[in-house]
Amino acid sequence: MHGQPQSRLKEDRPYASPEAAARKLLEIAQAEISVSGLPYGYTGTWNSSFTRAGGSIAEYAEGRDYGITQGWFTIDESGTRVTPLE
Repeated sequence: MHGQPQSRLKEDRPYASPEAAARKLLEIAQAEISVSGLPYGYTGTWNSSFTRAGGSIAEYAEGRDYGITQGWFTIDESGTRVTPLE
């Protein structure tokens, strides 16, 4: 076949690695907190901001899990609030 491939390779995606996705999620959470003045952000805003920035739902999930295991942020028991730890 000629022309461009119909789907992008995983390596071409800016948040393909869990670390890159987690760093973007941390950046989004910190930005939301600086605007709201609250000590946490909301996961709904977090998720939608990440996908608008070009991330996929799978990349969001991998980044979220990576960031939690690295101690970069936590999500409360209800799953609605994210708190950066850095």
